[in-house]
Amino acid sequence: MLEWLAIPALAMGAAFIPKKPVSDEVKIQRIFENTNTCIKFGDSLQHPKLRTKKNGDGYVSYFYSVPLGLGESNIQSVLPAIKDGLNKEAEMELDGFLKLTVYETKLSNWTYDDKLIRPGTWEVPVGVSYQGILYHDFDKLPHMLMGGATRFGKTVCLKAIFNTLLLNNPDDAEFYILDMKAGLEFYKFSGLPQVKVACDVYEAAEMLNEIVEQLKGDEKMFRSRGWNNIVDTPIKKRKFVIVDEGAELSPRIIGGSKKKYAEYSQSALSEISRIGGGIGLRLIYCTQYPTKESVSMSVKMNIVSRISFLVPEAIGSKVLLDEYGAEKLPAIPGRAIYKVEKKHFIQVPYINDKMIFQMMGERLDENGKNRTVVNDHRQAGSGEDQTPTTHT
Repeated sequence: MLEWLAIPALAMGAAFIPKKPVSDEVKIQRIFENTNTCIKFGDSLQHPKLRTKKNGDGYVSYFYSVPLGLGESNIQSVLPAIKDGLNKEAEMELDGFLKLTVYETKLSNWTYDDKLIRPGTWEVPVGVSYQGILYHDFDKLPHMLMGGATRFGKTVCLKAIFNTLLLNNPDDAEFYILDMKAGLEFYKFSGLPQVKVACDVYEAAEMLNEIVEQLKGDEKMFRSRGWNNIVDTPIKKRKFVIVDEGAELSPRIIGGSKKKYAEYSQSALSEISRIGGGIGLRLIYCTQYPTKESVSMSVKMNIVSRISFLVPEAIGSKVLLDEYGAEKLPAIPGRAIYKVEKKHFIQVPYINDKMIFQMMGERLDENGKNRTVVNDHRQAGSGEDQTPTTHT
């Protein structure tokens, strides 16, 4: 009788024996198998095969050979499962071998400070990655597309870029800001002599008309001097056209009497993105509604650098990054993907208006007396009757 009682007791004891931890290496291989990240070859399935690994300071890089026929999109699609399975941050690169880097710590929040300023350059900090702080150089990549759901850091990132550019070159930076959120985010900076702000589609069209007229004049001057790129000239000034909420300038979204102004605005933005880079115009186009309607193809195709925050649907990631992934970002304000040639997961620096004004000093006239109203010559009501001339 005692012998029979001992059997279940032994079984219960075995259940409490600590199991040997499963290594990340083994977990990754199981994830490849469980997600069918493979190709069928004859009667067998071929998965990515680990060839070597490298231990670094706070990370481990795994190098896999990839069976022929297993595409990059198939491999990238398994990254969220790897992050969930390991409960760690990870990044992938595919260049002959698959390089999977797993990080022991996660990106943390950080705050903007004036040490990020690089006077005399057009470089701005877009965020911190696992490799350190990433800077974007607007003289190398003149335009930027940015998007993501509201409350996840898009406007904070935009203000950090604006603040850096202004403090880097206070005498040579000009800003034409189309704040289509009724001016709620950037109108407060309109007292600065370097800044003009448009707050609705009518003001936006007039401002863009002014910019395009300047562009035409600059083109003639460049031709007469044999110039083709402002970085190779003695000209130091750069003009930044910032669109905060591009959906409000989409003729496929905006109807009624505003539609013709939206159509002109899109035509002007297309011209700026196509021609403006060499002349010294830089376009930063932002939207919280990343759809084909809010981001026109004629603008998007001329913008190489992209920043995407969390988007609610996969199509938003496809519009912003030309690939999926942003819809699976963690719901952490400031977490984003910065993409030029490849993707970098970043945490953008936190900044607020009080910090910006402190760093700029008392530049803003309290009463806004220095503001240049972009449409002060327009009579009341005339905005719905006249459309700026479209340039071709």
